[in-house]
Amino acid sequence: MEAGFLPGCTYLITCWYTRFEVGKRLATFWLVSVVLNAFAAIFAYALTLLDGSYGLHGWRWIFIVEGAITSSICLIGWFIIIDFPTQADGFLKPEEKEFIIARINNDSGDAKEDPITMERVLHHLKDWKLYVWAFNLMASTLPGYAYSYFKTVILMGMGFSNTQSQLLSAPPYIIAAFFTYLGGWFTDKYQIRGPVIAVHQLLTAVGMLITAYGGASGARYFGIFMGVGFLQFCIPGVLAFQANNITSHSKRGVASATCLIGGGLGGIIASITFKSDESPHYTTGIWVTFGITMVSICLTLMMDFHFWKTNKKARETNGQIEGMSGWYYTL
Repeated sequence: MEAGFLPGCTYLITCWYTRFEVGKRLATFWLVSVVLNAFAAIFAYALTLLDGSYGLHGWRWIFIVEGAITSSICLIGWFIIIDFPTQADGFLKPEEKEFIIARINNDSGDAKEDPITMERVLHHLKDWKLYVWAFNLMASTLPGYAYSYFKTVILMGMGFSNTQSQLLSAPPYIIAAFFTYLGGWFTDKYQIRGPVIAVHQLLTAVGMLITAYGGASGARYFGIFMGVGFLQFCIPGVLAFQANNITSHSKRGVASATCLIGGGLGGIIASITFKSDESPHYTTGIWVTFGITMVSICLTLMMDFHFWKTNKKARETNGQIEGMSGWYYTL
């Protein structure tokens, strides 16, 4: 759900704020997921205590209660999520609406929605950068799903009881919440995205290796802190990186869809490569994740180099980028 829900919300958030305001806002939005992840295992454990109630197994209670919460939030969201600035007459006063539209147009020139047609979709799909961001998001969700699925099993493999493992799975996400917001604030303030994402992905990969091969339980638990802690920024970071380098509503929609596919693939790969018979080290999953992460880092640096060259040329020749004058890629 997170891999699909966040790109959609990114699309809406980037329609309301300028390019270097979205980083910390997306990070703040993502904090909700991070904090909920901190207590998800504990909540799931509490629900398993209902095992046998009304003739239902504990795992059925998890699906029923968590599914009901998710459905209720989605239903409420239908009524409270606001529309695009150009259509927000019931939410903004006329002068407020014009102010927001002027800010967006001054920043990226795309406050007004352009219609999404098959011709435009096919045109946007020719942009190779969309597939790099989709791969970046896949490389970010892959370790996220892996930790979500298997961190409790890994902790039990260290010798902790089921209850202890559920409780110990929460603290790393509290640290992650801090690093997530810090990353969003830093990338907005210094107007840089790619290198920060690459550093977080690298530290996440190192954390996974420590988790798998750290030896002592304390070292492996530190690996979980490191992996989860630096990972969580990558998802909103990649989406902000993508949003900063797109200039039309139709392309934002296509880019959100391709990122959604990439994020979903991360979950599929995690479920296939982290094999139960390889517990507690999950050798295949760890090294597949490490390899994909390294490719993602290289792609990010290559794209940043392309952006730097394009920006340099545009400044020297007063040329246009993405059909706009005075607009430059965000590295």
